[in-house]
Amino acid sequence: MFKLYQRYLAASFIPPFGMSLFFFVCFLLTTQLFRLMRIVTKKGVGINVMLELFAQIALAYLPMVVPLALLFAMIYTLNKLSEDSEIVAIRAMGISKEKLFAPFIILGLLCSISIFSVSRNIIPHSTKLFQNTLVKMTSSGFLADIKKEKFYTEIPGVILFAEDVYDDGKKMERVFIKIKSGNGKEKIIFAKRGALIKTEDLENPSLDIRLDLFEGNITSLENGSEKVEKIIFEKYEFPIVSDSSARTLNKDSMRTNSEILTRIAKFKSQLKDLDPNSREYEDIRYPLRNAQLEYWSRYNIPLQCIAFVLIGFVFGVKKGRGKSGNTTLIAFLAVILYYTSFFGGISLVKKSGLEPYVAIFMPTIVTFIFGSYFYKKLDWAS
Repeated sequence: MFKLYQRYLAASFIPPFGMSLFFFVCFLLTTQLFRLMRIVTKKGVGINVMLELFAQIALAYLPMVVPLALLFAMIYTLNKLSEDSEIVAIRAMGISKEKLFAPFIILGLLCSISIFSVSRNIIPHSTKLFQNTLVKMTSSGFLADIKKEKFYTEIPGVILFAEDVYDDGKKMERVFIKIKSGNGKEKIIFAKRGALIKTEDLENPSLDIRLDLFEGNITSLENGSEKVEKIIFEKYEFPIVSDSSARTLNKDSMRTNSEILTRIAKFKSQLKDLDPNSREYEDIRYPLRNAQLEYWSRYNIPLQCIAFVLIGFVFGVKKGRGKSGNTTLIAFLAVILYYTSFFGGISLVKKSGLEPYVAIFMPTIVTFIFGSYFYKKLDWAS
């Protein structure tokens, strides 16, 4: 068990760690704040749903913020202990730096194990739930935004007009739709009646919204051509929300480890029969690389936590009077170099043949070596 001074060190570390974690999560939440507030004000979503969304996305940010929170807590705690001469007192008692480091590394290991556990299954589920809830919120507001005798233009490339709308926008009378595609073709649809249909798949959270049109016709026009095509229909299903929302719900960050491994194996089997210089090979190689990056990143986060605890320890202890003083700036420069090499490696993986696990683990290994070197040089006896 921890000795009294080690329990004191651990107790001194926990409050700044909690505050750093809270600060970084709140800072990242601001990137989603305006998006969520726009949905809340425009779609009439309740405050309880908004708080639930914040909780879901905050959980997804934990793998990113926990290593940084550990680093900042280490630097703050050891700086404070040094300024209060408590580190000097501990050194005067003949306590080794290994024993001083022990409570911090154990807390770092606990954080590493915890974040690894939740990042395998819980965080992907939370991220998927967040995106799925956004789609539902947007679609529920969509149904109420269609008003009678007003043009509705929120569907990309589509203008919708209805003379009469009732049942909260779900049913319409005398519907006009103009569709303009990127190749210059236009379609004009007239229908006597229309009904918005929303379907959901509870097993695989995706959402489809279509507009069923009855007793009408479709007129197709092409720019620069006198050719006009007209089709009369009894019923026509016009898709509004389908594949676009499904794509946002199928990112690798929303898959569990076992699902990612299955996806990687599938892509590798497909690549075996393709020419490396073909377009089809590149189309499969790109999502394969993304899946591998996501998979190895989840194993790198626990190691990153330990590396940042080590960096925070060796540069958090202030040197004595008459020496170079605080070395905190070196720790921050080391972190900047870490993330620069990390994201640079990811870019190389996508553009070249660099293996994903090399790009993910190499910055962490270099940080370990860097921290271990200064740990050995830490002048403890003098």
